[in-house]
Order: sequence, then C-alpha cells, then structure tokens
Amino acid sequence: MKKYYFHWILGLLLVATTGCYDQDAEVDLPTYNKRTAITCYLSPKDQNITVELGHTMPYFGKQTSEIPRIGDARVTVTDLTANKSVLLPFDSSIMLYRIRAFALPIVNGHEYRVDVILKDGTVHWSKTKVPPALKETDLKIGEYRIGKLATNDWGGQEVNVGLELKSGTTLNGFYYAPKFELVLEDGLGDFYGTELFFSNEGIAEGKTSDTLRYLFNDRIFMGGFGGGGSNNATDPLTLREVVGTFWVMDEGYKERYLRDLQISDNPFAEPVLLFSNWSNDAVGALGSYDWVETSLVP
Repeated sequence: MKKYYFHWILGLLLVATTGCYDQDAEVDLPTYNKRTAITCYLSPKDQNITVELGHTMPYFGKQTSEIPRIGDARVTVTDLTANKSVLLPFDSSIMLYRIRAFALPIVNGHEYRVDVILKDGTVHWSKTKVPPALKETDLKIGEYRIGKLATNDWGGQEVNVGLELKSGTTLNGFYYAPKFELVLEDGLGDFYGTELFFSNEGIAEGKTSDTLRYLFNDRIFMGGFGGGGSNNATDPLTLREVVGTFWVMDEGYKERYLRDLQISDNPFAEPVLLFSNWSNDAVGALGSYDWVETSLVP
C-alpha cells in the first residue's frame, strides 16, 4: 500500500514540474524562394489584353499590401491559330502589361501562347484555347415545380421550388456555369426572386454528346423583387423568367476561380495549393473565358 502511495505522489510531482516548465525555443523559418508570379485571362469580351507580372512574397515576416511588380520584362501574346503576335508594353500608371485587344483580337476557338522573358533571360510560357462562343439558346429551362405558399416559424412566407436548367451544345475540355436569378410572379402581379445555387459553384465540364443538367431544389423566402412585390405574396405563384449569365471557361480559369474561392474571406481556410500552368516554376494562371447574358422563359 505504501509503495502504491509513493508512486502516486511521484506522479503528481512529475506532472506539476513538467506542467510549470516553460522555455522559449527558436525555430528556423522555412527558406523563402522567390518565384515569378504571372496572371493573364483572355476573353473575346475584354477590350484589353492584360498580364500581371511580379514576384511572390515571403509567407512569414513583415507583410505589406504592395505587390513587388516586374516592369522590365518582354511580354508577348501570340495567336497560334492565326500566326500573329503582339508585344505588350508596361503601363507604369497601373503596374501592368496591357494593350488594346484590337492589336490582337481574342477569337473563340483560337489557341494563344503567352511568353514572358525576364531581364536575366529566364523564360516562362503557357498556352490556352479560348472556349467556343455561347448562344442565348445554349441554356433552357427543363422541368420545374412551384409549391404552395406557406408561413414559417418566424411569420414570414416561403415556398419550395424545384428547377432544372439544361445546356445545349457543350464540349469536353471546357467548363460551363450558369449564374442566374429565378423570378416568380404571384396572383397580384408582384415579382419575387432568388439567386439559383448549384453544386461546385455550378461549374461542370462539357459533354460533347450529352446534356449538362443543373438542378435547384430549395425553399425560397419571399421578398419584393424587380417589379416591387408586396410583403405578402398570394397564390398562385408562377415562373416568370430565369435571368442571368451563362459562362464558359478553360481549365486554367476554372481552377484558379475555384481555388481562390476556397481562401477568399475565410480566415479559417486550410492552406490551398494554387493552380499554376506556367513553365519554369512560375506560379499563377493563364486562362480564357466567355459568356452570354440571357433571359429564359418557360
């Protein structure tokens, strides 16, 4: 019994001494390897061709809002399909390489290459194929249902809505995303609406021989929209229109968009390995995209 008691006392002393033990420790920070950072997105809808060029910044140490730009590089954009090139000048007022797009039109279906040659001779390059042009008829309303108005626990109104959007012609290797609002009309002619949310930000790879389907199924909390709805909607509710923008993008634009969303305005986000498609260990993305604005009616 005494032996057991001695071990118990000894254990308490060890916990007490180790628990109170405190000592500063020096840890070497990871080595900072400066890398070239390049961002460029091409679109037939953009009036300019723009390349952002700089260096990465250390993760540890003093942080500043200023990005270290590179203004003495040679930056060219080449339309590989049309075999034409343009040299982008550096605009010191905005710290970007930029030129008006009429100098080298960005054309749907054409392949482009961007080359960056630094002052020390280091070369970085990447390629992108601009997605095909979209038409207003490339997205349609499929099956849909609108439930009956109900009063929720907070005294407000809500209604269950199910809606399917169906794509027209899409292509493998490109990615499509609808950004739309649904508009309902009630029995008094007032309008109510909500943004449509789809999984994975609505981004889905095209299917050359099949149809993309986007499914929305959720409760809508009623509130005035567009035409000035009242605080109390009345049955029957009907689908007036679905209005918004249908986007198409290549892999480079899609990957950068989704990964930026993972870390945007989220202080608790896990570290994200940003997508990069530049040669010679540069970071950043070259991508291309297009869109069409349309109103879909049932």
